[in-house]
Amino acid sequence: MEKIALLTAGIVFLAVAIMHLLRAISRVEVKIGNYILPIWLSILGFILPFLLSLWMFSLVKSGSSG
Repeated sequence: MEKIALLTAGIVFLAVAIMHLLRAISRVEVKIGNYILPIWLSILGFILPFLLSLWMFSLVKSGSSG
């Protein structure tokens, strides 16, 4: 059961990372109110979830939780 949860979390983190990467590559503007989110925020939004997904997948592969 723990492996399924880790795998699911890894897939979700990877999906979030891919969406941020696509936004950074395509340079789509995201506007909240009068504020436009900078592209570097999506680059950071790619790196952190991607690293978390790698961590989740490595835990699934090793079979441990920490």
